[in-house]
Amino acid sequence: MTGSWSKGVDKFPVNLRKVAGLDDTGEGKVEGTVEIPFWAQSATDRFAGIYAKTDDGICMTKMQIINKKRKKAVQTIKFGGDLCNAGMLMTPIYWNVQNSVERGKDIISVSFYDGRAGYEEEYVLDRKTKKYRLKK
Repeated sequence: MTGSWSKGVDKFPVNLRKVAGLDDTGEGKVEGTVEIPFWAQSATDRFAGIYAKTDDGICMTKMQIINKKRKKAVQTIKFGGDLCNAGMLMTPIYWNVQNSVERGKDIISVSFYDGRAGYEEEYVLDRKTKKYRLKK
């Protein structure tokens, strides 16, 4: 699809093409590299899930922390284990990561499907290393 985007006097050409696809119905199908941006973001970072089809099903196999200024991934959090359930709880897939600030600490919560109400794992930003670590 081609067209243009404009706001006021600014006008930019737009050319959209399919680069990936995810269908989690039936047996499930993933085409290309599926990167889903989450609505949650911090003042400095945004978060994107990389989804793939594994032997256990379709799930988020890793999440990238992307620095907004540098426009590149500064950390990758990998998911795995016996079940493929990261990032598959919320129907709007871009809601599977939430962010909050508790006692001055940046926290991201990742939703996991478990056949019931699901659960979350929280990652806290270590201000020294500027990396998110699983909250224990």
